[in-house]
Amino acid sequence: MVDGFSSTSTDDVIEEKNSEAGPYRWVVFSAFVACNTAGFLIANTIGILLPSIADDILLTPTEQGILSSAPFWANLTLMVVVSWWTSRYRPKILVSITMLLGAIFLFVQGWAPTFLALFLGRLAFGVTMIAREPARSLLIRQWLPQRETNMAGGISNLFFGIIVSGGLLLTPIILNYFDGNWRPTMNSFGAFFLILGVIWQVLGRERNPVTTRTVEETSGSSGEFSLVKKAFSFREVWIAGIGFTGALMAFSSFNSFFPTMALSFYDISLSGSGLIVAMYVLPGGFSGVIVAYCLKGVRGRAPILAFAGVVMAGTYCAMTLTQSFSLLLVISIINGIGWGFFPLLYMVPFHLKGIQPREIAIAVAVVMSMAALGSSIGPALTGFMQESMGSLQLSLRIISLSPLTLVIAAILLGKKYHAVDRQVE
Repeated sequence: MVDGFSSTSTDDVIEEKNSEAGPYRWVVFSAFVACNTAGFLIANTIGILLPSIADDILLTPTEQGILSSAPFWANLTLMVVVSWWTSRYRPKILVSITMLLGAIFLFVQGWAPTFLALFLGRLAFGVTMIAREPARSLLIRQWLPQRETNMAGGISNLFFGIIVSGGLLLTPIILNYFDGNWRPTMNSFGAFFLILGVIWQVLGRERNPVTTRTVEETSGSSGEFSLVKKAFSFREVWIAGIGFTGALMAFSSFNSFFPTMALSFYDISLSGSGLIVAMYVLPGGFSGVIVAYCLKGVRGRAPILAFAGVVMAGTYCAMTLTQSFSLLLVISIINGIGWGFFPLLYMVPFHLKGIQPREIAIAVAVVMSMAALGSSIGPALTGFMQESMGSLQLSLRIISLSPLTLVIAAILLGKKYHAVDRQVE
């Protein structure tokens, strides 16, 4: 009970209203996910543009690394604060503004004459990404019943796989079309963002925003600080973050260094290694949908998380042990299938009993901040180990073990109780 209100009845009110939504709920959610995932496309394909950028404005290797990680540092340092602030705004306007600002900062990057201007443009672009994220939580609570929250994560994972892997394959083509000039390529990304913003204006809608806000206000939250305090109090939020940290450490490290290793030790071209990387991004999207469809709640997620951790650690390590291109493709696909765990871990805050929409947004921000920690330190740690031990292959083999944090998360989530049984006292 919270100030005389039953958290169970509160959830039942939201569930009953969301169950009335028709098929258009997936149109709205998919439109949001397309807009949101486009930001990750930009963040994860910068490596393809770096050689051209470095030649143009004379970047050192250190500056290239800083530039590549800039959006993730924004996520790590600002996500909780920005999510707390932007979660008070309605999703329609929040997505519209952040897409417009994202396009502007992409055009700024396309114009940037110096490293500092380019860095600030990319950092600001990362802030727009995290500012948009709370809209996901609010839209899910407005449109989807509880039983479909895992599927929402699966849809997000599917869009990530398709859009990011597509970006890895198409960006070199766009760059070649502009004769290797990264500036019009970056400007084309800005135009792409404007088009997505227009699509959101047409398709994006809100549903029962007043009702959702009223339910939250009657839940007994007293002041803005209590929202943050409550979001930080859930044990499951930190466990989910631990799982993500290790998985993203390996993901970002292999994205950064596998092409170099493949070229130096396996004599595999950059386009060939790009295909290999795309093949462990794309399958995860489809496997995430299958996992989300089979698991409507929290029961059974622990074995899947543990299995995914073992599969990912094993396949990342195997990618450092063979130079067969066809075998690397097979290993990469198996690795991608392991990423089907994503919706189960990302949706942990949505299954916490008694948690309210803005609290979910902040809890998700905590989880993704820890994921950003993995993305930030993974490449740096791999590079440091390479310099210390003199072997890139050995460094990647060591970092390949980091997804085993998923096994730890599985044990901790299933040890005492499930998140669905958690009650707000």
